[in-house]
Amino acid sequence: MSFKELLLVSCFVPWFMENPAFGEQKVIEEGVVEFIAPAVLKPYKDALPKVANAKVQSILDSDKTIWYDEESMKFVYQDSVETVTGLRHNSVGYLVGSRNRPPISKLTTYFKEGTFKFPFATVAGTDDVSNMESKNFWVPARDAAGDIIPVAWWQTRRGVRGHWNWLHPVGTVFGEVLYQRSSDGKLYVFEIRVRQRYLEGWDVDVFRPFKNAKQMADAIKSTRENWQEDKQVANLVAHLEDKNTLTPSSMDAPEFKKVFTKIEGSLDILPAVADENIIKGFLSRRTFISVKGEVWKRNASFETYAPASSATFNIVPKGYKLGLVEVNEVSCNRCHESTTVQLGHFDRELQLYGEVWGEDRIFTWHMFKPNPYIYNTFDDADGSRLINKALVDAGLLKRGQPAADSEMYQALPKQIKDKF
Repeated sequence: MSFKELLLVSCFVPWFMENPAFGEQKVIEEGVVEFIAPAVLKPYKDALPKVANAKVQSILDSDKTIWYDEESMKFVYQDSVETVTGLRHNSVGYLVGSRNRPPISKLTTYFKEGTFKFPFATVAGTDDVSNMESKNFWVPARDAAGDIIPVAWWQTRRGVRGHWNWLHPVGTVFGEVLYQRSSDGKLYVFEIRVRQRYLEGWDVDVFRPFKNAKQMADAIKSTRENWQEDKQVANLVAHLEDKNTLTPSSMDAPEFKKVFTKIEGSLDILPAVADENIIKGFLSRRTFISVKGEVWKRNASFETYAPASSATFNIVPKGYKLGLVEVNEVSCNRCHESTTVQLGHFDRELQLYGEVWGEDRIFTWHMFKPNPYIYNTFDDADGSRLINKALVDAGLLKRGQPAADSEMYQALPKQIKDKF
């Protein structure tokens, strides 16, 4: 074993011991794999609102929708060019960088504790949110007969070297449900995000209880007969109706400036309301609607695309900043185009760098299972990219690179092209 490999083992064993094994996924039927046990998933499904989109509603209602999260599908990135190739959990970059001298310590420039740095750390717009949980869902594509169209995958090189690629077929749907907890600990959904694959890209949509500030103000007035008698509620209505409440804000990722341009905009920070029932009612009883292309509030100087909040529990939780980003495919691609970009592009002196997590413009999904020989988790040893057998048995994976003229699969352009 080389010195470099010894270094890797000495760095990673503590991380393995801190992260216990998680169970094998269960094949329910063709095209359906269980990542989260029904009893664990139930409170999250029970909290789902109605959605004013028949297809999305059917996905949320269906027992064939595949749900997963960070606990059930450990989010990982590949390292395809280093001496030791394989998979790494998103927390490894910081752990290794913080325990070593330059140039390996430079990893802490691109990773923070537990994951990548912004904008690749977590669900977009929630880096500063503490009161949030998320669940992901996946609806594999099916043909006219209802048969599964599998994810196509292949290796750029044979053996353990090189990058392992995959493409989702046309019709695949991925989504994220964002939850917050009220002061009594109950779960409430505040946003649902959806991405659907078409041949040239991913169509996007986001669903919230209100399209704009006026809708929320009107809803308060119509549901609270004596709303003016509660000073905090009256203050909230006044804020919602005032166009001059927008404050400048921005998102910037200087470490990743080669792929992420600073966003300048504004936020509409809603005041707190002690009576949580008004917010609970909106989040639990209103039908969520599409906010694609919508403006939450604008004035002569600014516009914002979603509410923000000064309260831990509100129509969105404190720290939420997606008001800086309009809901459309171009905005979402700002980050999603960077899946699999090699970190070496940001600093050529980096070692053990790997690639930005994800593939095919989807961050959270991958086709691998933990290595059962190394604490049943993801390690860095050659050969650690092990295909998840449950996905194969359910007919969800097919090996082979699709033809360039395929009508179901197409590789999407990247901001930076890699040569593996």
